[in-house]
Parts: sequence; C-alpha cells; structure tokens
Amino acid sequence: MKKKRIYVWAPIIFLICFIAYYYSFSKNYAARQAEVAARVQAQKDLKAQEDAKKTQAAIDQAVAEAAKNKAAHLARVEQEQKQRDDMDNAKLDRDKAEQESQKLERQVEKLTKDVASEKDDIARVQDQEKRSDQDFAFLKQYIVAAQANQGRLADVIAKIEAADAAVARNAAIAEAAKKNQ
Repeated sequence: MKKKRIYVWAPIIFLICFIAYYYSFSKNYAARQAEVAARVQAQKDLKAQEDAKKTQAAIDQAVAEAAKNKAAHLARVEQEQKQRDDMDNAKLDRDKAEQESQKLERQVEKLTKDVASEKDDIARVQDQEKRSDQDFAFLKQYIVAAQANQGRLADVIAKIEAADAAVARNAAIAEAAKKNQ
C-alpha cells in the first residue's frame, strides 16, 4: 500500500506545486500580459507617431517640391513667353527694317533717276548757256560790225548826199547856164 500512496500523494504534491506555480504565474501573468500589451501598444504608438512624422515630412517635402516645381514651371513658362515675344519682336523689327530698306532703295533709285535727269537738265542748260554765250559773242561782233558798217554807211550816205548836192549844184549851174545863155 505504500506503493499505492505514492500514486496518490505524488500527483497531489505535483498538483499543489503546480497550483502554487500557476497561481504565482497567473497573478503575474495578467500584469506581464498587460505590460507586454502596453509595450506592444507603446511600440505601435511610437511607430505610428514615427510613421505620422515621416508621412507629414513626406507631405511637407512633396508640398515644397510641388511649390518649387510650380515656381520652376511658371518661370519656364514666363521665359518661354518672353522668348516668343522677343522672337516676335525680332521678326517685326526685321520686317520693319526690310521695309525701311526697300523704301530707302526705292528712294535711292528715284534720287538716282532724279540726279540723272537733273544732270541732263544741267547739261542742257549749260549747252544753252554756251549757245547763248556764242550768240552773245556773235551779236557783239555783229554789233561792232554793224556799228562799223553804220559809220561806213554814214560816210557813204554823206558821200551820196555830197554827190547829190554836187549833182544838184551842177544841175543848177547847168540850168542857170542854160537860162543865161
């Protein structure tokens, strides 16, 4: 029977030890589980906070990057518009310069024709002046010759008058001689 007691008492002792151990374990188990749960929750909260900070930092960085990209885009658009405006202004200036050049070329051609026409007019006037000078010189010579002829004609007229007077005197003398005779 001794052996039978061992079969009863050994499991009871083991049961008592187990209950004592289980009681101390279960008493601390809830606290440990709460502590583990609190630690896990704290880690989750810490990770959530870190994730929230990282997310907020990423959002801030994305907003800053978007603002930077928007500013760069606006600057690029403004620069492209300025380049387009500069090109348009350059084209307008080029067209205006070309029109001005063509206008000046037409004026040069017109003035060249006018100069040629005026040169022809000047040559014609100089030719007329030369002819007028020649005519004037001829008229001077003619006047000198006419004055000389006038003097000679006056001498001839005087001689004719003297001759007519002599003829009239001779006729009067002859008639007086005829009357006297």
